[in-house]
Amino acid sequence: MTKINKFLIYIVGMFLLLNIAYAAPFDVEIVSIKDKIVVDELAEYDVVITNNLNTDEEFTIKKAGYPFWDMYTQPLQSPITLEVPASSTASLRLLVDPIYITVVDTYTLSIGVVNERTGQEQKAPITVGIKSTEPLIGGYIPTVLGSASISPQKIDPRDEFTIKIVLNNQNVINYTKLTLKIDSNLVQEEMDFPLGPKEDKTIEISKKLDDMTVPQDDKLVIAIFLDERIIVNPIVKEFEVVGYVSSEKIPQEQSFLKIRSGVELVTNNPGSTEKVKVETSLLKNLFSSTSPRAETVKEDGKYFLVWEVDFSDSRTVTVRVVQNYRPLVVIIVLAIIAIVLYFVFRSPIVVRKGIANVRMSHGGVSDAKVVVRVKNRSQNQITDIEVTDYVPHIAHVEKEISIGSMQPHAILKHPKRGIMLKWNVDTIEPGDERVMSYRMISKLPILGEFNLPSASARAKVGTKMIITNSNRVTVGG
Repeated sequence: MTKINKFLIYIVGMFLLLNIAYAAPFDVEIVSIKDKIVVDELAEYDVVITNNLNTDEEFTIKKAGYPFWDMYTQPLQSPITLEVPASSTASLRLLVDPIYITVVDTYTLSIGVVNERTGQEQKAPITVGIKSTEPLIGGYIPTVLGSASISPQKIDPRDEFTIKIVLNNQNVINYTKLTLKIDSNLVQEEMDFPLGPKEDKTIEISKKLDDMTVPQDDKLVIAIFLDERIIVNPIVKEFEVVGYVSSEKIPQEQSFLKIRSGVELVTNNPGSTEKVKVETSLLKNLFSSTSPRAETVKEDGKYFLVWEVDFSDSRTVTVRVVQNYRPLVVIIVLAIIAIVLYFVFRSPIVVRKGIANVRMSHGGVSDAKVVVRVKNRSQNQITDIEVTDYVPHIAHVEKEISIGSMQPHAILKHPKRGIMLKWNVDTIEPGDERVMSYRMISKLPILGEFNLPSASARAKVGTKMIITNSNRVTVGG
């Protein structure tokens, strides 16, 4: 094989590789369905798109020729898009409307086809032949200019909103019946109206959505038709349905020392959360229960019950507060009963024991004066009171003459408790007190501290024998 032949084969191979490497990612073909029309007819074409890629792609068809021509699909699309599966072909029917064409001729319009993912665009020519202008209305092409607005653009579904369409008839054609069509996911409306020669007209339509419409974005497509012919290019207006949470207080229910209240919350946004606050006080909070459970928060010197309400399970949630003062009343009643029972059943005799004049020797307690006081705190005289006290074995007792105090009537040895002292009191009048005393002398100096046993008083009050013990006394320390 000669060197020339090898070179030619190499060149051909390179061209083939270049063709493969630079193959277009998609191809566009325009198939004429109806390309010769009169001026009030619609030309029809199939836009055929072949996707050469291994991924699903979406394509947008860009209109051409505006404002003399209009292009659209049925049903209306804005923008005009077509989804084509990987390595496949798809098509859509494109309608071409000669809205400002008055001359019989052949026209070429170049539409654009754009791959939405890559941004790559291809141009494709569309040829339209106008074969007659006879269908003009009264010698005029219907020319109506229109604009539209939505107020407000952020719509609370609980409130009404207004769609405003402004029309201007550019010529002397008298339209006795035009049809307004409004379409979106949430709004549909159709109405007929007249439009006179050179007339300006404003149409306002009030609409209201369902209160429970979920938050979303939507597009409103507005078109004006004369019979089946569109005479105002579709107007697209975007609007948004916003979320809300409404709250309403539940009427209070009151019963004996119990108050039930609450707040009902309603939203159109399932899955959202909302913070709810109800003012309270520390006192109220002590006797309050909540459902669901709330936190207590202090803000600006005030106290609030705070809920973090979750609307995942329902669009309506009720938070409740119950103020129950019945336990407080029960506690007060029980306290009163306890006090009454205390005064009814308490001992009429009060015995108190104390020490005085403690003497020290060799670093310890050598002797001390012990004083026992017996008081009648009842309203009646008490007679025949026997008072008893004990001294431990480590000490002995000496009588001490003291003005105003009674000396023991008997001092006895007790095998277990040491020395027992007894006093017999004949009578104690209501509110009076008797004082008994003696001196306790230790056998050895007492280091540290030790406790003296309590004294007791015994008397018969009515039919009951009453025994009352005193406090215990600590010596030393």
